[in-house]
Amino acid sequence: FGASSDEVVNLYECKGYKVQEFYKKPEIKPLVDFLISPEFISLGNEERLERLHKNLCSEDWFMTLLDLEAYIATKERVFDDYEDRRSWLQKSLVNIAMAGTFSSDRTIAEYNDEIWHLTPDK
Repeated sequence: FGASSDEVVNLYECKGYKVQEFYKKPEIKPLVDFLISPEFISLGNEERLERLHKNLCSEDWFMTLLDLEAYIATKERVFDDYEDRRSWLQKSLVNIAMAGTFSSDRTIAEYNDEIWHLTPDK
């Protein structure tokens, strides 16, 4: 779900992400504003929650609000899928079977070769 890497890069390049357009949506505004509600502030650090709220409403460098509606729709679909236990179990089994082999050593070596280009200490 959500925007592709290329779409996000393009939004950064052309300054096309207008956070206020997303924040003002009736589906999004109450969720963001909940961060500074008395109920939520009573559970956390008021200063940090207010800073987070301000950032999401004015800058949102990580484009959090860009994918929020797609995230919610996907989450709801997952909840619906989970209700059909047989289908859920089948999907889970297919997911496990398609996961392939994960090796942290291989992954780190690939990052080193393809991204970091570090030379090992000798």
